Amino acid sequence: MSGPGRARFEINEFSQHWNVDAEQFKARVKEQGTILLAGFPPMGNIIPFNLKELLTDSEKIVSLYSYDFPPMVEARDEEFEIPHDELWYSASKRLFCYVGKYPETEYIPKSAYKQAEGVAHLAHELAVKQLYTIGVIIPTQEPFRTRREGVEAYIGCFEGSRKELPPGLKRMTRQNIGRYTIIRKTGLLPGFAAKLGIESYSILGVSSYPEDLRACARALRAFRKLSGLELETAKIEEMFERSAAAVEARIQEQQEKAAYRGEGVGAEPSQYMYG
Repeated sequence: MSGPGRARFEINEFSQHWNVDAEQFKARVKEQGTILLAGFPPMGNIIPFNLKELLTDSEKIVSLYSYDFPPMVEARDEEFEIPHDELWYSASKRLFCYVGKYPETEYIPKSAYKQAEGVAHLAHELAVKQLYTIGVIIPTQEPFRTRREGVEAYIGCFEGSRKELPPGLKRMTRQNIGRYTIIRKTGLLPGFAAKLGIESYSILGVSSYPEDLRACARALRAFRKLSGLELETAKIEEMFERSAAAVEARIQEQQEKAAYRGEGVGAEPSQYMYG
């Protein structure tokens, strides 16, 4: 039972727990023309997480729980907490950062749909004007197998979204992506948001291998260009570059050891685009 004065806490398929007064906050941002950037595991969530850390005025607005998240608790500083995603807001940039920290326990299509639907409706309630999801694409098939010079990211444009793309960004169409898809919430969230009248895009940085953090730097630059926000992201991009160099050194070491033993290293990358 909950104690005196304490609201009941429960977790359903998609549960919102506000860290601020919900009605006051909605009234505050109603006419501001805000933008929402969302990222999900395995790679896309790195970008909004670091961006909200960069923005000194960002505040946590909502914690989002689901019983489809992994059944565990996680250490945060000196305490443990139940798994949840987080929505942060920077008033100076009029920017929401949705940090999707957890995948579903297993791939259950219903849970991915329900969570994407819930975030889209939350964005609509917050009067978000533009919504972006962000992730990476691994080129494994033509026309993507050979990286096109100067293309940093591919952009999925959803219903009603008509932005002219800046140099370095390429629109994805049925004609040029063949049988590729954008999977899970990286694709579903902008799909739901577009149905609610929100201008929506999915940004996929071009990647060379699954853990390519340089692709995250490319996707971040693409978001900055496409959204028109003035963001000083050089420190984040430099961190991604350093981390990518460390990962590549480790992969090279593993390959050299495997070649010496006559073994293969790693699995073939997925044919899908994902966050």
